[in-house]
Amino acid sequence: MNQRVRVTSPQTRLALRRRSDATRRLSRLTGHPQVGRSAIDLDDAERALRRQRRLAVRTATLLLFALAALLTAAALTPGRLGWAVLFFAPYPVLLLLAAVHVRRAERIEAEYCEDD
Repeated sequence: MNQRVRVTSPQTRLALRRRSDATRRLSRLTGHPQVGRSAIDLDDAERALRRQRRLAVRTATLLLFALAALLTAAALTPGRLGWAVLFFAPYPVLLLLAAVHVRRAERIEAEYCEDD
C-alpha cells in the first residue's frame, strides 16, 4: 500500500513554529491591562480614515472630469495637435492632482496625530 507523506520546506516549518510562538505570547498577554485610550484612539483613527476616503473619492472624481475635459479638448482640436494634447497634457494634470491629494491627506493625518 501507498502511504502519504507530508513534505514541507524548512522555511514552512519555521513559519509555522513562529506563528505558534506568537499565539502563545499573545495568549499570555491577555491577562495584562489594555493599552490606554491615549496611546491609540480608535475613534479619531476612524474619523481620519473616513475623511481620507472622502478626499480620495473627490480626487478620483476630479481626475475623471479632468481626463474627460482633456479628451474633449483633443477631439475638438484639429489634426496632430489633438494627439499632442492627449500625449502631453495629462501628465501635469496628474502631477498636480497627486501633489494636492497627498498634501491634503497629510494635513488630515496631522490633525489627528498627537504630539508626544
